[in-house]
Amino acid sequence: MKILMLVRGEYKSDIRIRREAEGLVEAGHHVRVICHNADAEKDFEQVSGVDITSVSYEYKNWARFIEGIYAVSWYHPILLWKIRNLLSEQEYDVVYYHDIHYAKVATQVSKWFNLKIVADLHEMYPQDVETWRKSFTLSEKLHPRTLLKPVWRFQRLERFAVTHADVLVTVSQGLLDYFIERYNFDESGVVIRNVPDLKRLDAMPIQSLDYPEEFVISYIGGFTPQRGLETIIEAMPEILQTAPDTRLLLIGDGTEAYVGSLKKLCRDVGVRDNVEFTGWVEFEKVRSYYEASDVSLVPIYETHSGNDVLPNKLFQSMAFRTPVVVSNHPSMSQIVNESGAGVVFDENKTLSDAVLSLYQNPEKQREMGERGRKAVEAEYNIDAELEGLLDVFKRLE
Repeated sequence: MKILMLVRGEYKSDIRIRREAEGLVEAGHHVRVICHNADAEKDFEQVSGVDITSVSYEYKNWARFIEGIYAVSWYHPILLWKIRNLLSEQEYDVVYYHDIHYAKVATQVSKWFNLKIVADLHEMYPQDVETWRKSFTLSEKLHPRTLLKPVWRFQRLERFAVTHADVLVTVSQGLLDYFIERYNFDESGVVIRNVPDLKRLDAMPIQSLDYPEEFVISYIGGFTPQRGLETIIEAMPEILQTAPDTRLLLIGDGTEAYVGSLKKLCRDVGVRDNVEFTGWVEFEKVRSYYEASDVSLVPIYETHSGNDVLPNKLFQSMAFRTPVVVSNHPSMSQIVNESGAGVVFDENKTLSDAVLSLYQNPEKQREMGERGRKAVEAEYNIDAELEGLLDVFKRLE
């Protein structure tokens, strides 16, 4: 089949989307990605057999005008124009988009060219927007892009996305069940978890990092309020009482205001010298940080979406044999408990208790790391997961 995939932002750095696109190509499908990437250096390139067309703007003022149209309508005129020109010259069978942002663009393209629609929804986006905005400064809350996109508009867009899809793809069964129940979705649905491509991970180079005498705990990923980063920082004083050589690595980035609030919290609780903010790192360098870490952390707060997410970082940690400490959320805690890949913290066992239980038992660290790796090799890898996605496209043929 010929598949047109719509992506918001840069394609090559999005692990989940790349895994799916390259897996479809390996199975014999043709995949063309159209991504809205303002910083794209090339209009067209091919990566691992996937054709990539990038949409960017030559003039900044023009970009503001187009983004204004998108903000009030959810239709992106430049993207629609590019797609219409492409599909006027080449026939495609399916339009496949990620997250709710291009739901209306994909649906319009489907109407023009009679294409099936596959919607890949990674999260409960309206609830996440509501959570993210709690950390906004006053100027960010009053910014036109915020005022033009209130949460209720995202809720309507989510409904539109689900009810107009022929096939719905999500990251967990709980999330799929939520969409089915909330919007009476009665078409096909499939779960593609955020599991790793072991071949790619194992091929990553390992760079020696300078933490030889320290007990290193790390968080790797985006910085947003629902990620539980405050919980980690607030646990550090208690961890340091027993393990004074502990260093916390916060690897990633977020808004300037939110990162500033995290640094202030470090100062307030007296752990500034034991916490390192590395900034964003390229994905190919991630392995080096897992190798340097004795324990990795996934302390996502309890939110509607958080209860059903299965983040990349959970499976990456398992793949790299790094024991993981996770919050007591149904999807994550079940996997960690069943695989024996780490420790779950809750109201009975705090995050500091969980971390110190591993600090005091290096052999337990090693065993949990090995169990995590075995679980990824046996079940939580992209080769096993892609079978469900390939079945979807067989049904659409």
